Amino acid sequence: MNVHIPTIPLETLQDEDVVRYHALSNQRYGEPLARKVAGKLTANPSGLFHSHRDYCGSGLYFFEGQFMLGEVNDGMGPHPIMLTFENRDEFITWLANQSDQSMSLFAAVKDNNVSFKFNNQTVTKTRLSYFLEPDYRPDWNAYCAYLSKQ
Repeated sequence: MNVHIPTIPLETLQDEDVVRYHALSNQRYGEPLARKVAGKLTANPSGLFHSHRDYCGSGLYFFEGQFMLGEVNDGMGPHPIMLTFENRDEFITWLANQSDQSMSLFAAVKDNNVSFKFNNQTVTKTRLSYFLEPDYRPDWNAYCAYLSKQ
C-alpha cells in the first residue's frame, strides 16, 4: 500500500469531533464485503463516490489497473489520491480491516481545516452496501432515497 496522504491524526480533532469519532462503529467491514466491493470496482471502474457540487468526500476507485482511495470534488475524482494498493489482495485485506470509525479519518486536509473534512462524506459500511446494489448511482438524491428505505 502506498500512502500519499496520511489519515487525520486523532489528536488534531476538536473535542466535539473526538466524541463523534468514538460514537462511530469500529466493527470491521470484513473480507466478504471487501471482496464484493473489489469485484464491483473492477466491473464498474467509475467507482464508489458521491456526485454533487463542491466537496463530495472520499471515494474508492479501480483506475489504470490500481485500487485507490481518493478525494472527490464536483463528482470527479480521485484527486488528490490518498492511498493506492499494489494488488487486489492488498486492497481486500485493507478494506476488510477498516470500519466507519477508521474511514472517518481519511481526508485530504487543506489549510489545517480538519473539522470540515473529518467524517464528511467518507466511505462507510452503508455506502459500501449501497454501492453493491444493482441500481447504485453516485448522485446524492439516489443515495438519500436508498437511506430513506433503510
